[in-house]
This record gives sequence, C-alpha cells and structure tokens, in this order.
Amino acid sequence: MRLYGKSLAVVGIVGVALAGCSSGGGEQSFDGKSAGTIADEATAAMKSAKSFRLATDGEERGQRTKVTMEVAESGKCRTKMDLPMVGQVESVTVDGTSYSKGGPEFMKMVLGGEAAAKAAQGRWVKSPDKAKDTTCRIESLFTPEALKGSSRGADSSVDGHRTATLTKSEQGNQVTVHVAAEGKPYVLRIEAQGAAKNTATFSSFDERIEVKAPPMSEVVPGKPGA
Repeated sequence: MRLYGKSLAVVGIVGVALAGCSSGGGEQSFDGKSAGTIADEATAAMKSAKSFRLATDGEERGQRTKVTMEVAESGKCRTKMDLPMVGQVESVTVDGTSYSKGGPEFMKMVLGGEAAAKAAQGRWVKSPDKAKDTTCRIESLFTPEALKGSSRGADSSVDGHRTATLTKSEQGNQVTVHVAAEGKPYVLRIEAQGAAKNTATFSSFDERIEVKAPPMSEVVPGKPGA
C-alpha cells in the first residue's frame, strides 16, 4: 500500500508482531514458560489467522494518527486512516494492487497537481507500482524475529481477557505485548510508550470479512513514484 511514496509503516506500529482477540475457549498454560516460548506460540497462532480487524491510535512529535484496518485474507485489506496534514484517507489492497482516495490535499499529493486532484475527487487512485504490495499479507506481518529479545512481565488483562505480557525496548519505546491466556495465544494488544505513544488492538479473528477492488469506472492512475 503506497502512501507518501513509502509503505504504510504505521500499520507496523512498533515493528512487533500484531494480532487480535481469540474467539476460542479454553485456557493457555503459560505457567513456567519463558518469554521466548510464549512469543513463538503467539507468532504461530497469528500466522494461522484467516482474517482480523485492527485499530491503532498513536502520537509522535505532537501529531496523532489513527488507523482502522480489516484484513479479509492474506493480500486483501481495507484501511481508513486519519493522518496529519491530509486528513482521512481510505485504501483498499487486493492481491498486491492498492487503491486510495482522500481529501483535496491527499489527492493533490498523489496525482501531482491541483487540477488533476480536482478532476479525480471522490475517485480511487491506483498505485502505479506493479510490485506486489505486502502490507496486507499476514505472513509478512507476523514474523518470529518481531518478538525476539522480549522479557516476561506481570500477567494482565485486555477487555476482560486474561493475558500474559511480553516487554521489550524497540526504537526508543518501551513495548508491552499482551498475549491471550484464553483460547488461541493471539496478541490482544500492543502498547508503546516513549518517543512515540501507540496502542494497537486487534479483534474479529477468523470472521467473514469481504474486501473487493473498487469498480474500474471509479479508478484513476496515480503519478509514478507516488
């Protein structure tokens, strides 16, 4: 997914594995398990997920960014972002091709001029980059390296779900990862405090989520390098 000429890094909010609430029953037996073992189990659970929803809320250098994301299956997702300077932006990615639309400032940025932005207002801008976009690919979002170096913290809870916590320092932030202690060991929440303040909460794993590309009649090509 291309925005501002770069990948949507905000979705990888602190560069750690992200995940969502489990709908399954039962308890995890985390007693006596190391942070590394819990991290491996959480990563494996995340890679098995068929779909999920994500909500992030972050602040860096006094600027706030909010993102909601629905991943229907690996390679397909729908995203809404409230971004500094340009406002709300919507994006859809289907099998490596991304389409985005937003207000006048965003459209001017991705189309290269005010006249083009005005003519295309309300339409979707297709990414000119033919390379396969990996933003929505579950297998690239959750990697074993993401939680390496974590320490086990005190047990906690997220929205009434018991969790084991993993903590680590990442790019000037103190990161706390909550892993579900009920059902599959999904990560329920990630909190980062430090140079940037971010919270990511996941839900709706394995629920039916449909994402389709917009009609071609509502699509315009973006400028190269956008």
